[in-house]
Amino acid sequence: MRQKLCYAAVALAALSVLLAGGAGADGIIIPYPYPIPPWPKPPPPQERYSLDIKYHHVETVIEDQVATTHVDEVFKNPYNFDVEGVYIFPLPKGAAVDRFSLKVDGKPVEGTMLEADEAAAEYLKLVSQNKDPALLEYIGRGAVKARIYPIPAKSEKRVEITYSELLRYDGGLVKFVYPLDTERFSREPIEDVDVKVNIKAAGAVESVFSPSHKIQLERKSPTTAEVKYHVKNAKPAEDLILYYRVGDAEMGASVLAHKEGGEDGFAILIITPPAATRAAPEPKELIFVLDISGSMAGEKIEQVKGAVKYCLNQLAPADRFNIVAFNEQPTLFSDRAVAATAANVSAGLDFVGKLAAGGGTNIDGALAKGLASASAEPVGPTMVVFLTDGKPTVGERNVADIVANAVAANETANARLFSFGVGYNVKAELLDGLGRKNGGTTHYVEPNEDIELAVTSFYDKISKPVLTNVELAWEKVKFYDSYPSSVPDIFAGTQLTILGRYKGELADGTLGVSGERAGKAESYRYELGTVAGESRDNKYIPALWATRKIGFLLEQIKLEGEDKELIDAIVKLSKRYGIPTPYTSYLVEETGPAVKHPAPAVWGALAGGEDLAAAGAWMKGRDGLRAPASAAELSVRESKAIGDLKRAAVAPSPYGGGAARYVEGKSFRLAAGTWRELALDDEPSQSVVEVEFASKEYFDLLQEHPGLAPYFALGEKVEVSFGGVTYRVKL
Repeated sequence: MRQKLCYAAVALAALSVLLAGGAGADGIIIPYPYPIPPWPKPPPPQERYSLDIKYHHVETVIEDQVATTHVDEVFKNPYNFDVEGVYIFPLPKGAAVDRFSLKVDGKPVEGTMLEADEAAAEYLKLVSQNKDPALLEYIGRGAVKARIYPIPAKSEKRVEITYSELLRYDGGLVKFVYPLDTERFSREPIEDVDVKVNIKAAGAVESVFSPSHKIQLERKSPTTAEVKYHVKNAKPAEDLILYYRVGDAEMGASVLAHKEGGEDGFAILIITPPAATRAAPEPKELIFVLDISGSMAGEKIEQVKGAVKYCLNQLAPADRFNIVAFNEQPTLFSDRAVAATAANVSAGLDFVGKLAAGGGTNIDGALAKGLASASAEPVGPTMVVFLTDGKPTVGERNVADIVANAVAANETANARLFSFGVGYNVKAELLDGLGRKNGGTTHYVEPNEDIELAVTSFYDKISKPVLTNVELAWEKVKFYDSYPSSVPDIFAGTQLTILGRYKGELADGTLGVSGERAGKAESYRYELGTVAGESRDNKYIPALWATRKIGFLLEQIKLEGEDKELIDAIVKLSKRYGIPTPYTSYLVEETGPAVKHPAPAVWGALAGGEDLAAAGAWMKGRDGLRAPASAAELSVRESKAIGDLKRAAVAPSPYGGGAARYVEGKSFRLAAGTWRELALDDEPSQSVVEVEFASKEYFDLLQEHPGLAPYFALGEKVEVSFGGVTYRVKL
């Protein structure tokens, strides 16, 4: 057998934007296999020569939907010999690129543009020569090709690429994808990854969000937005997906959808209020229920006091408020919520200033008093802000009973209950249950986070209600199995995202959104044909939906106890979408160090739609995550892993993944060196075709069925169902 020729494949992640859909593409440097240089001895199996990446910097400007991107990256050759290579930059599918330029060490380099068919032939040739199936993920895309020589021994080579293209407006949103999938090609973690995207538009830039990564968003004006993503010493594993919307005068709605064959579809509904409200904010009523038990002593209670003082100072005279401080017993500022007059606010500030920590924690009694203090005739929506750092130690201690008592007490108040859990000792299932059953959400603050900043940022979001008691009405389309299951209120500067399944054709349907504003009814109507975008390339939506549904089911178990039907539903979803849970031990990494599992406490937040980016960040980085051994691990302490959810660790494997991977709508497990589709365990195909990796039959099959390429790109041994046939790739 011919000796495998050494190769260096490194990802130069450059901007790629989906026009008709499809994943992005990385730039790659591959040494020429001919003439054969005096290479050192062949590397061990599954270990190949490759280059390191020193840094990866990207700056993109999107102006009136035209994206211009500059990528700056340095390759490091760690070996004692020079490398002569070919640079391949796979283009997005259907991209119309202009103003393309390529520089190496600051000097222009001539590149050749390859059409999709030519590029496919180039990819297949490189796979044949280098035995690297990862390159197959680029089948179906055009490419730019250039020669780079030399890459000197023990030195660096800087590559810069710049190009522009037009982004498509689809479903009310502009979609932007930056390819960060460098794990297959980079030998070592990249020292510094920095991506900046500046958006400029004629109208207000709204609904800026990423379902894949935790981004930073900065706004300097209503018509601009700057998105930042920055990590160090990392191997980014998934493309960065970014959406934004140019605002309308009225409430905006967008629907992103994915549908396969005759199955019901998956959709994300995004409702965004106008950037500038048409009138003064609706009056509201805020009731603060504050834990002042002994565990809150020191910096924590001082931060809480600062946060409440900030909120009180922001209230308008038409608002109402009350404060309930509790340890063993609750202490009320007032028996009933009072108007936010200057005198009452001053008295409230004085009340907060005198609070001191000490004693036990009577959560049940405090919530009862706080809800009972709501106005009999509220001026607007009533919101309870509940903050604690511990478990109930006085009075009622049973989680289900405390939640049930709060629901009963809230029948009269009709308040939204927003919980803040501070530190690692909170009763997560209690806080999640209180929020879920009372129309609110749950927020967790880690010990090293600023409590005051978290609470004040939250207040800034909820201080301007735009639409309350929201209801959705779908016509000619059935929207079902959606999460969050109840529609929350909409506030200025925020957006509502709901994931669900649907039956019917979106193009024929209508969506009605109704609610109340300042005590008056408001309604909006949308023809889905103008605000919905359905594409088979929105393949991330089913896994995001499954993540939220699993969160909901786990919440039910935490509150009501284990039930076989619920567990079976969780296991089925977990296997189908590759999502590790406390009940799916088959996803445990077989070798290598154990890594942290995302906090069970955060499942509830994801089910409620609290943080779509966190869900996507975890979902995209979940390879090799260690599932808890049993339901007993749904402990309070694991709320500390909420940070791990957003920084999901991965265990090493020969192809850069862990025990499980999710590719193009299918979930795979790596076992005995083979990437096997999990669905084959339950639904094996009747017909089986075996093919040898990198054989003539292998490449003929890819040319006949290019849809197999993303799955074959997993590795040299793959087992996958496609078109009713199971394909087994073997060595």
